[in-house]
Amino acid sequence: MPLEIRFATTDDLPSIWDVFVRGFDFPPDRFQEYIADSGPARVFAAFDDSGRAVAASRLVEFGQWFGGKRVPMAGFSPIAVAPERRGRGLGRSVTAGQFGDMRERGEVAAGLFPSSVALYRSVGFELAGGYVERRVPSAHLAAITGGAEVIVRPGGPNDVAGVRACYTRIAPTRHGHLDRPEELWRRKVPDDLSGLHLYVVDELTAPAPTIAGYAIYRHDKARPPYDYTVRLVELMADDPDVAAALWRVVGSSGTQAPDVLVTGPPDDPIYLRLPAADPLAVRSEIRWMVRLVDVARGVAARGYRRSTRARIDLEIVDPHASWNAGRWTLDAADGSASLERGGAGTVEMSIGGLSSLWAGYASARTLAAAGLLRTADRTLLDDLDDIFAGAPPVLLDFY
Repeated sequence: MPLEIRFATTDDLPSIWDVFVRGFDFPPDRFQEYIADSGPARVFAAFDDSGRAVAASRLVEFGQWFGGKRVPMAGFSPIAVAPERRGRGLGRSVTAGQFGDMRERGEVAAGLFPSSVALYRSVGFELAGGYVERRVPSAHLAAITGGAEVIVRPGGPNDVAGVRACYTRIAPTRHGHLDRPEELWRRKVPDDLSGLHLYVVDELTAPAPTIAGYAIYRHDKARPPYDYTVRLVELMADDPDVAAALWRVVGSSGTQAPDVLVTGPPDDPIYLRLPAADPLAVRSEIRWMVRLVDVARGVAARGYRRSTRARIDLEIVDPHASWNAGRWTLDAADGSASLERGGAGTVEMSIGGLSSLWAGYASARTLAAAGLLRTADRTLLDDLDDIFAGAPPVLLDFY
């Protein structure tokens, strides 16, 4: 029987939640957190002839900082297909079915953490960054030098607002960080700090009470004879001395917790300050993906290096968003860039390739080597790399 594929209603949500529970082993009692809080408007689903959901995707709205500018986006969280309906293209349908509505809402790009890279690549997503879990010996962190005069104090629930303000101040300077919605803040740093240990550094020279940096971690079980492992939730500071002082606190439990688990970017500035290398550091890695939903507004939304000046004719291939496909002229100057219809199509790019380049993850030469970019004029690869050059994107949130 043919399926009905549409946006959900409130009455559909329990059936959709069942698909997510079966697909990801979500705790059944977290329905309110994952579905009911956001309502049905961001859920796109497929239904059988009895009205039961058999596949669904849900979006979380947020901004992401690229080149110092907030880009309006949404992240898929989650996408699932009922086990008996898998392998029939429903995952692609409930993902690509969101693109038009996202564009109308002004969300220029989408992100996700893929369970299947091939599936999401088939609808235009491409790799954009790494999300790595590392095991760092506590003793290495405790031996970091610098910031000896910095005062670190225990924090409490009264400091949560200051923690949020500190993150909000620093995040725009970090390529790839999220402008977190309330849903993600609630999951990561609950107001009561339940199960978390918070340490903060106060900004003593500020006219009003301000947090200069913070570290949040929890204790995980570890094998005997040690009692626990420290799992870092987040450490934010824009002053290297403040960061050093906070990292030392994180690593200070080495007599009982020999390891600290750090989840985040493949590289962190603190790794340049560790006194020893650990060949067993990486425990697991997943790479997140991004897709430009509206190429013209997406290119205009992010920031660029002010020194870059270039003009390149593109041919964009996008079978799932016709408004993106075709010939465009890319102009970049004075920290901004734009796409206008027209041009000779000298450089042909898949939407996935352009998305990865736009995010600052893959270079034009890497994309050409992978077959995601084609041009007879190889000098244009340098121009594209000049436009989109910058620090690799760093995403701290698994959504």
